[in-house]
Amino acid sequence: MLRERDDFEPGGWQGPYCRACRQPILPEQRKTRIEFSTDRYGFKGLTGDYHAACSRPFASMAAIINMRPMGH
Repeated sequence: MLRERDDFEPGGWQGPYCRACRQPILPEQRKTRIEFSTDRYGFKGLTGDYHAACSRPFASMAAIINMRPMGH
């Protein structure tokens, strides 16, 4: 159970969150970093870390978006 972990501080989880499911990515879980050319710094909520299972559809979208610049 999440609240039994030492990683959770009184102020909440201090580690990364999955961009897709918004759940913490725990150290023992596999993660994938996906970067979108239209969201280089993650301000739009797309570029970032994802659980490996959550990342699959986003990796496909990123591959398509990153192949061709917007507006061309």
